[in-house]
Amino acid sequence: MGSSRKEIYFDNSATTRVFDSVRDIMTETMTADYGNTSSLHTKGVEAEQYVREARAEIAKSLRVKEKEIIFTSGGTESNNLAILGTALANRRSGNHIITSCIEHASVYNTTAFLEEQGFRVTYLPVDHNRRICGRQSAMTRSWYPSCM
Repeated sequence: MGSSRKEIYFDNSATTRVFDSVRDIMTETMTADYGNTSSLHTKGVEAEQYVREARAEIAKSLRVKEKEIIFTSGGTESNNLAILGTALANRRSGNHIITSCIEHASVYNTTAFLEEQGFRVTYLPVDHNRRICGRQSAMTRSWYPSCM
């Protein structure tokens, strides 16, 4: 029995259906041009060309330099790279990090690690609408797990 209801998908921040054109190029690279982009053999050089082209196209659309585009395996690796890289690169300017208490576990785990490295981390509470509570005091990490 078919359903006439239309699907509405609200989890696009986690997983999004890819465009057909993206699926097609992914299938091609995973079945024909699957070389290791770090290798100097023909398959590797061909695969690296896809990465170069993608980096150039993304950089152009974002109006940034190609060297500013970094590919990661997903959100957790991206969060780690961004938070750790920024914190460590700017440590001389200060070591206080402010975040909310409802961040993804990859953010919380990274800021907890930075606390162990001597950074001071403030976790801001949120209200029932998940907005930062401006009048409430900041919480410490020991409070974090129960803040939701």
